[in-house]
Amino acid sequence: MKKQLTFLLLLFNALFVFGQSAEKKVPKPELTGLTEDAVRSYLNKKKPDPIEGIYKSRQRDGMPYYKIGIVKRGNIYKAIILDTEVPNWKKGEVKASFEPGSMKGLYSAKWYMSDKTPYETFADLDMETEVLLTIELKDQKTLEKRQDYFIKIYPAADNEVIFKKDHSRSSGSGFFLTAEGIIATNAHVVGNASNIEVTVSNEAGTFIYKAKNLSEDSKNDVALLQITDEKFKGLSSIPYHIAENLDIGSKVFTIGYPLNDVMGSNYKVTDGIISSTSGIADDVRYYQISVPLQPGNSGGPLFNKEGNVVGITTAKLKAAGVRTENVNYALKSAYLMRLYAKLPKVTKMESVSPLSGKELQDQVKVLKNYVCLIRVY
Repeated sequence: MKKQLTFLLLLFNALFVFGQSAEKKVPKPELTGLTEDAVRSYLNKKKPDPIEGIYKSRQRDGMPYYKIGIVKRGNIYKAIILDTEVPNWKKGEVKASFEPGSMKGLYSAKWYMSDKTPYETFADLDMETEVLLTIELKDQKTLEKRQDYFIKIYPAADNEVIFKKDHSRSSGSGFFLTAEGIIATNAHVVGNASNIEVTVSNEAGTFIYKAKNLSEDSKNDVALLQITDEKFKGLSSIPYHIAENLDIGSKVFTIGYPLNDVMGSNYKVTDGIISSTSGIADDVRYYQISVPLQPGNSGGPLFNKEGNVVGITTAKLKAAGVRTENVNYALKSAYLMRLYAKLPKVTKMESVSPLSGKELQDQVKVLKNYVCLIRVY
């Protein structure tokens, strides 16, 4: 009996040790403790490598939601969970690691699946846009291969940081939202600004005012500035209102200050149509537009044929291996108004359209006075 009991104890101990060994063989994701704020701070302090940034998964075919931050650690890049709906994943855990391949934009990847089992695969970053990250995975239910897509949301697409002769760090466009000096633009135009200057040109001359970042929604790439300069006495009124819900084929145009260090400091006008009511990877926040955009157009107003603001010109598309022309994007005005509505004191917006029915050239003569050049230092 004692021999049998001893045998059973030895067997149990062997099985326990074996179970522990087998469990140890399954690597667990690293817990970094990094938050989204920490990742953003890291990205803001350096010129990020192409793959570095904050990404959101493209929701399709039951793919779980992930927001990840990719940062460099040694010779590899780690994708850190910033937010997810998957219950067994924690913020700060490493979702994947990427090792650069011999070809630019191609990475060897170790990807931890939803159940945290590791999967060796590869990832492909579109080097033209540095926005779309494609990862080849295996469906855990069907075992069929699939491609999952992650879209970079920070730093924003086409960041347009250009060092100027006037020593400004970057420049973009903006437009008056209220007569009291609130100006709308893209968040990436004024990101990490120490000082902001707003240049306004009209029949009375050219005026440069100091401004501050009043409110920002970096997720949707929109920001509100407030002119703080004592020299600014306000405007009498705003000759447009904020409109929504344009149809495909609607005529639109923009006024802005693209490449002002090269093309000159005067405003530029370009026009086109609404090509689609969604952006890259069917992103419903954006319009696809045929209006030509250049660096410096970011943050400018997108007007409809009545001369009312329907969006903010934001980015242009460059697809790998494909020559694209006039494939550009504008953030829909609804996201601007959501940010504006959160301000403590909200001025009632104009509801009239005094420029409706006028020719484009006549609309531009008025609207140019309300579009400004933004310089960041």
